[in-house]
Amino acid sequence: MLILAGLKLKDLQEQAQEPQQNIKHLDVSSNLLKSGKEFSMFPNLETLIIDNNYFFRLDDFPILPNLITLSANKNTFNNFDMFIQHCKEKFPKLTHLSLIKNPICPMFTQGEEEYVNYRAKFIQELPLLKNLDGTPINPQEADPNFWKQQQQIKQQQAQNYNEQKRGTIDYNAKYQKPNSKTVKTKSEGNRFVKNTHL
Repeated sequence: MLILAGLKLKDLQEQAQEPQQNIKHLDVSSNLLKSGKEFSMFPNLETLIIDNNYFFRLDDFPILPNLITLSANKNTFNNFDMFIQHCKEKFPKLTHLSLIKNPICPMFTQGEEEYVNYRAKFIQELPLLKNLDGTPINPQEADPNFWKQQQQIKQQQAQNYNEQKRGTIDYNAKYQKPNSKTVKTKSEGNRFVKNTHL
């Protein structure tokens, strides 16, 4: 594994002049990178971590036939359809993808329904995906009705729970009768005996 994180790099030419055939895992997170063309020097990558950079498109990335994991959190990818198309063309074995805090990822920025649609689209287009944004994929998520069914299940479970609790009294410590202290921690039997009587 080659780690080039946090070096304020604008390109990778200083670090790699020739193809690095043996490098399978590369971490270039927290730099100033914008272009992916220099990843062609790492043709056998299986893991690529580009978090916290300035990448906004994949069209200049090379084809990485063995890439399994792409972590691209905190970049500026903003064209959803183009991103998916390039993933299909350039990373045919991709199974783990994370895009948190990119404009194309609605997590934290839009409602739950938008994020569900985003996941469904990725699952439909990239059927090999097993994990998206740190969450395992359920193939059923590709069904547009899956989210509605899950919501109905949650509502039914909540309703059943409320019905089960109806008529029961929860234990609360503040209503407990305080324990009466019958034995003091220190013996006071000799308190009234003067020293002259000993």
